[in-house]
Amino acid sequence: MTAEEFLRQVLDEQTVDDDSQEHADLIAEHDRIANLLMRQLTESSPSIETGGSFAKGTIVRASYDLDSICYFDNDDNGAGETLKEIREAVENALSTEYLIDGKRSAIKLVGRLDGDLRFPVDVVPGRYVDESRTDVFLHQAEGEKERLKTNLKKHIQHISGSGQIDIIKLVKVWKLRSDIEIKTFVLELLVIECLKDFESKTLRDRIIEFWRALRDDIDSLSIEDPANPTGNDLSDAFGDTQREALSSAATIALDLVDEEDWAALFGELGTESVPADRAVVSARALLALGDTSHVKQHDWPVHRGHHRVEVACTCSTRRGGRKQLKSDGFPVTDGTRFRFEALTDVPPPFEVRWQVVNTGAHARDQNCLRGREFIEAKTDPGDPQNGLVHRELAEYTGKHWVECFIIKNGALWARSGRFLVNIISRKRRHTRWRPWRR
Repeated sequence: MTAEEFLRQVLDEQTVDDDSQEHADLIAEHDRIANLLMRQLTESSPSIETGGSFAKGTIVRASYDLDSICYFDNDDNGAGETLKEIREAVENALSTEYLIDGKRSAIKLVGRLDGDLRFPVDVVPGRYVDESRTDVFLHQAEGEKERLKTNLKKHIQHISGSGQIDIIKLVKVWKLRSDIEIKTFVLELLVIECLKDFESKTLRDRIIEFWRALRDDIDSLSIEDPANPTGNDLSDAFGDTQREALSSAATIALDLVDEEDWAALFGELGTESVPADRAVVSARALLALGDTSHVKQHDWPVHRGHHRVEVACTCSTRRGGRKQLKSDGFPVTDGTRFRFEALTDVPPPFEVRWQVVNTGAHARDQNCLRGREFIEAKTDPGDPQNGLVHRELAEYTGKHWVECFIIKNGALWARSGRFLVNIISRKRRHTRWRPWRR
C-alpha cells in the first residue's frame, strides 16, 4: 500500500458520516440544549446553531466535541443588557439540566444531572454587533479584554473554503498521537498558512510540507484570526511553548516518514477509531535516557546533615521568550538556552560544583558525551548568586541532566539530584540519532 492510499484510508475511517451514530448523538445533544435554552429564556429569541469542527467539516472520530452557539440580537435585552448578564442567564438556564464549568468565552458542560455526557460540549453565548447579524461580541471571563469580537460565519468560510479540510483532519489525528497541547483553531489556521502557496494536491506531499514548515520555519510563522485580524491577539494560543511542541513533533514525524512508518503517526488501519495508545509518538514519550557508563561518580566524603539544594530552570527561546521548565518536562528544540539556578540552605561559605551529562546517540556521534567532570562554578557579573547559576545551550537530541553539588570543608553537604532536560535537534543529517527508530 502506498502512503497516499494509507492516508486516504485513515481519512475514510476518521470521517463522521451524516448517517453515523456519532452524528446522530451530536445533533440530539445540540437539540436538547437548544430546546432547554428556548424554554428557559422566555423573554428572548436567541439564534442557536452548531459551531466548531462540526460546522466547519473538520470533525474526526478519534476525538470530537460539540460547540453550540447561542447568539442574541443586538437589541434583544431579554436575557440581560450586558454581555456578562447574558452569559450568566445562559449559565443559569443550562444549570437546570447540566453540570457546568466556566471557560474564557464558553460555558463547558461537564455532565448531565440525569446522566453522563458522551463527549465534551461547549456553549458559546454572545450578542450580534448590529442588525446585519454577522459580527458578534462574546463575554470573556478572564484576560485584559472583557469582550471579544468574532464572526462564526467567517471562521466557517475560512476553514471550509481553504481546500485543506482533509489535511486538517489528518493533522488533528496526528496531534492526538503526538500529545501536542494546542487549540484546534490555531492548528487549522497553521495548516492553511503553511500550505497556501503549495501546489501539490496529494495528501502525502501536503502533510509533509506542513511538517517541514513546522520544523524549519516555526519561529517565523504567523497566523491571525480571519474574523478580526487586528483586534484578536492569538499570541497566547501560539506562543513559544506551542511552537516548541509543534517543531519537536514535526521533526519526529519527518523522521518516521523517512522510515515509511505512517502507522506510527496515525495508528494501524482497521483498529480503534479513538486510539487507546495516544501520545505514542510524542517526543516526551520517545526520548529515553541513553547509556550513562561514561558518567563520573563523585568521591567527596558525605557530611551527615539535613541540608538540601534544589535546581530550578528557566529557558530562553530563540524568539526571545522565557519560561520555567520542569525536570523531565516537555522537550525543547536546539538553540534553546537554559539558565539553571541552585537554591540551598547550606550556610556559607561553600563551593559549588555542577555536573552536566549528555546521553544518547547524537551526543555520542558528535563526541560530546559529557559527564566526566565536575564544573567549578564561576560568578557571573550579571548574576550575584556566587556560582549558584549555570548556563547551557540545547544542542543534542536525547534526555540529559544537570546536577548541583554543594561542597563545604571538603565534604558533600548537599546534592540536588538530576534535573532532566529533553531535547530534539532539528538538524537531521545524521539519522543514527533517532531514539524512536525501530
